[in-house]
Amino acid sequence: MLRRITNYLARKQGTILTVLLSFIFLLFISILVTTYIVSKRANPILLDETGRPIPAQAGGHH
Repeated sequence: MLRRITNYLARKQGTILTVLLSFIFLLFISILVTTYIVSKRANPILLDETGRPIPAQAGGHH
């Protein structure tokens, strides 16, 4: 029984590795996309040293 399982895994090693690596890749990409979406939705309020909100600045450089 154990030899049959070992032989099956030896024959399917490339397929199993491909599926596993594909799953890990998709998981990583989905974590990145989720983090991006959550960070875009966040509306942080920046505070100065005294704890008062800093006024929002329009885009662009000074």
